[in-house]
Amino acid sequence: SKEVQLITALIVIFFSIFYYLYYSYKYKNSEKKWIKPFLRVSVMGALCLGLHQFFEFLTLVTNNLLVYKIGLIISICTMYFLLRSLEILTNRKIHSWIALIIIALVSIHIIISPMEFTEKSFYISHDTAFLWAIGYLILFFYWHIGAFKAYSEIKDDKSRKTLIWYLLAVTDISFILSVLYVFIGYIFFSVNVCTDGPSIWCTFSVLQAFFIPYIMYRLDKVFKRSEKKKMFTVKQTIMYLIIALIILAAVVAIFPLFDCLSWKFIFP
Repeated sequence: SKEVQLITALIVIFFSIFYYLYYSYKYKNSEKKWIKPFLRVSVMGALCLGLHQFFEFLTLVTNNLLVYKIGLIISICTMYFLLRSLEILTNRKIHSWIALIIIALVSIHIIISPMEFTEKSFYISHDTAFLWAIGYLILFFYWHIGAFKAYSEIKDDKSRKTLIWYLLAVTDISFILSVLYVFIGYIFFSVNVCTDGPSIWCTFSVLQAFFIPYIMYRLDKVFKRSEKKKMFTVKQTIMYLIIALIILAAVVAIFPLFDCLSWKFIFP
């Protein structure tokens, strides 16, 4: 597990820095002035995942609870940068600052709560980090809702496909594969959906590095960004957050089926 966390961390960090340097140079004279800011915040999100993996490696080496907690806080910061990248990509304000509030609340809970973790085969089992996972998923679903809202308003077919590829290339490929692994693992390897799933997803996220060149190519060649700046209204924002909570509630309702939800997991 130590070796896996270190290797995945180094791969994600290396590719994040490499892509930033390469595409910053490649698009330095591009007429699409928004590409470089998009690249910058996207790389920051990827670096948060890479640093999270590195702190999981340090956690296993030192067995230090503070190091573990710092890694959790860094990981959820990823969602702020994903929301910002979507705002830049679609030229639409979706109030990414909401993520900062959720991150702050989750961070306070992490800091003041006693927490437990367990080393597994190639990942860490987050035994008492349910509220961290809840905060992460609320933002994850809200990010998708914002993307699909933009998708519904885009007329150009190639741009619509590019937006789907943006979701896949940034997180969704590793998310889908990790979900499949977790459910198969639950049946055959005693994988715990709640406690093991998040770290498995983080470990699988290394796969996203190999899809970034394709999405950057599409953004430069075929994506047509809206010239008119738009914004979620207060009503829309509240409604989409409620939808994200409903989706989350449906997911949480499934957890007991896998013998993994308990009050200790939420409030250790």
